Amino acid sequence: MPTVLITGIGRRLGFFLAHQFLDMGYQVIGQYRSERAELTALRNKGVTLIQADFSLREQLIAFTEEISLQCKSLDVLVHNASLFVKDDPKHSCLQQAEFFDAMYAVHMLAPKLINEALHPALLKAKGSVVMMTDIYADQPHSLFRSYCASKAGLANLMKSYAGHWAPEVRVNAIEPGPMLFLDEHDKAHRERVIEQTPLAKEGGLLPIWQTIQLLITNDYLTACSIKVDGGRSMAQW
Repeated sequence: MPTVLITGIGRRLGFFLAHQFLDMGYQVIGQYRSERAELTALRNKGVTLIQADFSLREQLIAFTEEISLQCKSLDVLVHNASLFVKDDPKHSCLQQAEFFDAMYAVHMLAPKLINEALHPALLKAKGSVVMMTDIYADQPHSLFRSYCASKAGLANLMKSYAGHWAPEVRVNAIEPGPMLFLDEHDKAHRERVIEQTPLAKEGGLLPIWQTIQLLITNDYLTACSIKVDGGRSMAQW
């Protein structure tokens, strides 16, 4: 049975992807930060869940140690865990440092340590890694400075690992755009984003899954970063 590890499995895209991989016959392992009602549904389907807050160094290290013991062969690794928060100009210098440390830990350090811990398992399965970056990695949004910088670092890590692990393990990235609005996004925000998106619609989560299927089945793709954004990356914000 093929195996997939998905970080950030507890909500939105991670939760959706877990069900897609289950339907494909995968054994699913997932990381989550905090307990949510949705996790019960995943447990009932046989998903192995491991709690870890990647912004906390001790929990991140413990997670990498545990996952390396559990995964002896890994077909797909999806780095989906994310921390999408604006920079706060009212933060003190210490608060800014702590905020940036959290962004770095979730978007760069965690994928790096997990990659290193699971390389033997990926090598055994000739596996595939998919990193969820962001269209903001290339065109940063001024209100999300730390988020954008750390996602740009993740995009760079993708290229580094693609070269380092070739030809046995392939490493690619997806740059999502406006896939699924948050509950706190008001009507004005949604209309503005749709106006900036050439395809003029909210993408939903299915296009991400379709792109993951492409990346894990096409064995001539590595170091590839695909924008799934309805064309919004052409807009200026």
